[in-house]
Amino acid sequence: MKVDIKAALVKRHDEKVSGSVYVRSFRYKTGSNGKQFVKGILCDQESIIGFVVWSETIEEFRVVDKEKILTISGRIDTWNSNSTIVLESVKSDAYGYTHKDFLCGYDGHELEEEFYKFLSQVNPKVKQLVNKIVVGDVKERFFSEFAAKRKHDACVGGLANHTIKMLRLAKTMIANDKRLVAYSDVIYVGIICHDLGKIRELYMGDYVKNSFTTHREYGCEMMYKIKKDIINLFDENFFYHILAIIRGHHHIYDEKAKTIYAYIIHLIDMMDAQVTEFMDTINTHNCKEKIDEEKIIEHDGQIFHY
Repeated sequence: MKVDIKAALVKRHDEKVSGSVYVRSFRYKTGSNGKQFVKGILCDQESIIGFVVWSETIEEFRVVDKEKILTISGRIDTWNSNSTIVLESVKSDAYGYTHKDFLCGYDGHELEEEFYKFLSQVNPKVKQLVNKIVVGDVKERFFSEFAAKRKHDACVGGLANHTIKMLRLAKTMIANDKRLVAYSDVIYVGIICHDLGKIRELYMGDYVKNSFTTHREYGCEMMYKIKKDIINLFDENFFYHILAIIRGHHHIYDEKAKTIYAYIIHLIDMMDAQVTEFMDTINTHNCKEKIDEEKIIEHDGQIFHY
């Protein structure tokens, strides 16, 4: 059975804990005695708790340190009212749990249904191209990966959910301004591809090796692999516009949006990400009432009035 992290957080010092856990993140450290140890975080759908693996158990942990789901036994260590699990036994999980059993998120089947329903209503060539891009492992990861580590849609299926919301916003913009109709294909494909590189930058919301190159570069690599397909369905100009969108959709540093389409997608991206993050903030903080009845919320030193 899974470790009940919420219950573990209130256990007494030295109480025993055992069961299946999800390793949210961890890192190796070196103590003052020169010995290595591990510190990290375990999570379930409601709570998180820190864990530590001391040197006597570290080789056992190292055997499975690439796996996210483990079966552990250990004890609670409390210090300054904070609880940590000291892992005394670590092995690969044998109970068939998946990340969905530990992480909150969106229903992948519902996301798929809405995504392909949207594609059925646009230019068939867009659907043809997307079916060449979002296929196999890419498809599985697209509908399960986080959109971000901590901010907007930072949960299972967040990447697809963020993308679908952007497609809805784009459809409304195109309906509201007929001048955009001629560019709808590149806008829709650009939105679907703009964050696709996150399936290589992240794994269940954690940054992976070489993620410093960012999802923008990974996304461009993915497009180069199907360059011929994109050109055959559209043209070379279309292909390079998609690259420009992927590279410029953050509109920062030296990778600013260099085309109208890249900048439009940047605006749509920021609108969804910032509003979603703001609403998440409201949901996790208590709003205060001022004398003039204006509600405010404080987050990371910033005051929001609404």
